[in-house]
Amino acid sequence: MFSVAGRTSLEVARALAAEQVAVWHGNYYAFELSTLLGLEPYGAVRAGVVHYNNDEDVQRLLGAVDRVAG
Repeated sequence: MFSVAGRTSLEVARALAAEQVAVWHGNYYAFELSTLLGLEPYGAVRAGVVHYNNDEDVQRLLGAVDRVAG
């Protein structure tokens, strides 16, 4: 879970989708925690890495986030 300064989670998710990187955005049904962390009203971005992802997938995600964060 992360955020990018100056951009909403939806903006970040859309920018990553344009680079064919799938993420989720919002508060993931944890509204109270998201509020406590100061993430509302937009929540944060969530990226998941699972057993079938490889190093190339992770590097592609990190590169795309770096470009979006500019």
